[in-house]
Amino acid sequence: MIYLTDEIALTADSMQYTVGKPVERPGKGVEMRDVKYYLKLGAVLQSVVADLVRAGVADERITELRQVVAEQARLEQEFSEKLKGVYV
Repeated sequence: MIYLTDEIALTADSMQYTVGKPVERPGKGVEMRDVKYYLKLGAVLQSVVADLVRAGVADERITELRQVVAEQARLEQEFSEKLKGVYV
């Protein structure tokens, strides 16, 4: 499991990537909630950035269009740095 943020993690199998919120279940380990499935890693990252920006607008941390643009750029840069050398 790869944690993209504190609340979003990525797993994969031979067919797809799975993104969701990891939740610790006593005696059962970690399970993923609110799961989405993707075939390409690039699609995962685009969707996660969009979801994080949307959440910021929904909870009013982002209140102006320029903040949307700034937050999207910040997240894309953060993920780009994490993925240096990896083809997406």
